[in-house]
Amino acid sequence: MPTQTFLNLPKNKQDIILEASIKEFKRVLLNDASINKIIKDANISRGSFYTYFKDINDLYIYSLSKYQDNFYKLVKDAVNKTDGDLLETTKIVYEKIIENSIKEKTTYKNIFLNMNYSISVRNQIEYDLDNKYRLIELIGKIKKEKLNIKTEEELFYIIDIIIGIVLHGLIEIFISDKDPEIIKQKLNSQIKLIEKGIYK
Repeated sequence: MPTQTFLNLPKNKQDIILEASIKEFKRVLLNDASINKIIKDANISRGSFYTYFKDINDLYIYSLSKYQDNFYKLVKDAVNKTDGDLLETTKIVYEKIIENSIKEKTTYKNIFLNMNYSISVRNQIEYDLDNKYRLIELIGKIKKEKLNIKTEEELFYIIDIIIGIVLHGLIEIFISDKDPEIIKQKLNSQIKLIEKGIYK
């Protein structure tokens, strides 16, 4: 994460550095990303870079915060729109994620591929993608009385299952030439199975 020196910079200067880093991480995988290109685009010195971030991995993890913030806003809006219906919320969120991932296919694909770059980066990305505890406020808005659960832990298990389905769908978009509409229909079918259960 950024140092206090970086956090003390004016907001517009922070944004310039963040945008320069996102531009580079969209262009290439983390393994091939160039600090020199980032500092040139951000108009900062190499020395300044290392007073702001430990290394390029550190900057990469921080640059994901933009996508995290957008994701949490998306979920919050969907929860409010569906009045706390978990499965309807999932459909809305998934549809929007597909739309965004098509617009920024390289960026989202790189995020997944970067999971293999190093253990620390992979762990951090997985934590950010699956950080249910940052959604605790939103989870409080989910209508639990509509769900066949007895404990909060069981709710987290359901969310784990849903996240797995959504991530699998996104990976299908990145590695196959399937029509996103077909993948979306598949998710809707999987959600219906969760809704009705698998036993007669």
